[in-house]
Parts: sequence; structure tokens; C-alpha cells
Amino acid sequence: MSATRRPLLGRITIGILAVGASLSLSACGQLPLLPPALTGGAEVSPEPVETTESTETPAPEPVESEEPAGASDTDVFNVGLGDCLNEMTQNTDDQISEVPIIDCAEPHDYEVYHVEDIAESGDYPGDTAVQEAANTICLDAFDAWVGMAYAESGIDYTPLYPVEEGWNLGDREVLCLAYDMAGQVEGTLAGAAY
Repeated sequence: MSATRRPLLGRITIGILAVGASLSLSACGQLPLLPPALTGGAEVSPEPVETTESTETPAPEPVESEEPAGASDTDVFNVGLGDCLNEMTQNTDDQISEVPIIDCAEPHDYEVYHVEDIAESGDYPGDTAVQEAANTICLDAFDAWVGMAYAESGIDYTPLYPVEEGWNLGDREVLCLAYDMAGQVEGTLAGAAY
């Protein structure tokens, strides 16, 4: 949150004080006319007084619009179908534990187009077997989602799949991420057919 923003309560309080001050000033108009007995017996006729008070209500203070939030780091286990991400950083173990999720309307690098579990149980089958299973899952879902054959497309994919530690804890989920080989995109690549 920007340091220059005031909380909404502060704005409401300031607005109420401003309205109260203008109302109290409007109550202090011309003094009432004194009765003729107090003015030396002569009747005093009131002279028209021009007021400079505005009868318009003050315009409300403009509300600051929120700018796009940008990417926010999210645990990889909280990523789902349709989420968009920016470039991810691997930790020291060459694993990805957090990903920068961003609104798909903003420029982004990846979009999760398919989520599926590897249909295998038992002990960890090894990095190569898990990677091959993840690639098969993502490739099988690619053509229908993009709208054209993978071999002819300018869109590529990369899978996120469980490592041995996650596998041993029961994780079998594969996230299939589509990306435009030309760079960042805004919006979805679903049905892009290029």
C-alpha cells in the first residue's frame, strides 16, 4: 500500500469535519435586526446583504483507484487451472516452491492450461519416469486447449511435476503451463490457434 494513501476512515472523518465547519459558518450570518426601541426610535430598514457562500455541496474527494497488483508469490500447491504466472525461480535444490501468480489480463509468461495427477502409486519411480509422465499428460491436453497441433504451434508448454520428496508425501499433481515462445502475453492463450 502506498505511504501517501490515507485510510478510508481518515477521509470520512475529514469530510465530516469539513461539512460541520461549513454548516457552522453558515449559521453565522448577519446579526438580527434590533428592535426600533434599541436603535434610538428610528426604524431601520434592513439592507440587502450579498452573501458569498456557495450553495453547492462540496465535491467528494476522489477515491484513488487501485493499480494492478502485479505478481504475488504463492505456494506452488495453491496454483490451479487458469492461473497465470511470471517467470519462476528455482531454489537451491532445483525445485520450485513458490510461483509469482499474476492477473491474466496483465502481461504474463505462463498460463496453467491443464491439471492432472500421474496415475501411478508406490515408490518414487525416478526423475526421468515422472518427467516423461508429466510431458505425456501436458502434450495430450495441448492440441484441444490451444486449438491446433503442438508441432505447428508458436505456443509451447512446460510441466511442473512432483519431486521425490513430494511424491513420498502423496503428491502426484502435474501442472501444465503454456507460454508464447515470442514473449509475454495478455489474456488467455486458450483457443489461440497459432
